[in-house]
Amino acid sequence: MSWKEKTYQETLDNIVRYYESKVRTDTAGTLILVNQELQSQWVRLGNDWTGRGVVMDTIITATISALEIVQADCLEKIKTHTS
Repeated sequence: MSWKEKTYQETLDNIVRYYESKVRTDTAGTLILVNQELQSQWVRLGNDWTGRGVVMDTIITATISALEIVQADCLEKIKTHTS
């Protein structure tokens, strides 16, 4: 596994793990926070006019992927709870 793959996976795992208990205790509130953070990270990914480099790009894309996983988890829990 390359350093890039390792960094990506560690970042993704840590963020998903961070949100696990929050999703269980306050799914709707967590969804709001995750949506706000996702919006911020998408803007951050696009603001690369200074050339931040491959390391930060890897971290940002892993963060976006992790937040999308958490977002999907929240939406699924809300959907099952209201069905």
